[in-house]
Amino acid sequence: MEEKIRRFIEETFMFEFGEEITTETDLFKAGVIDSFGYMQLMQFLDSEFGVRFADEELLSNILVSYDNLIASVRARMATHGVREGAA
Repeated sequence: MEEKIRRFIEETFMFEFGEEITTETDLFKAGVIDSFGYMQLMQFLDSEFGVRFADEELLSNILVSYDNLIASVRARMATHGVREGAA
């Protein structure tokens, strides 16, 4: 699941995580992702993993870094009984 999300982010937004942009970087502040890209990412998570976030979550800062995004997706999948290998 993590690798699939990472690959989607890097390919869609044409960059690679590394020294300059780490998995902890706020992708909005770094200029990697904008609101349109954010919606693309949310659609990807829904279609690939059946993960949806409430409006309040989408507007909060919890989903702005790769690390926080992965933790949130993993928690959402666990809450809904989806195993990582099944996704």
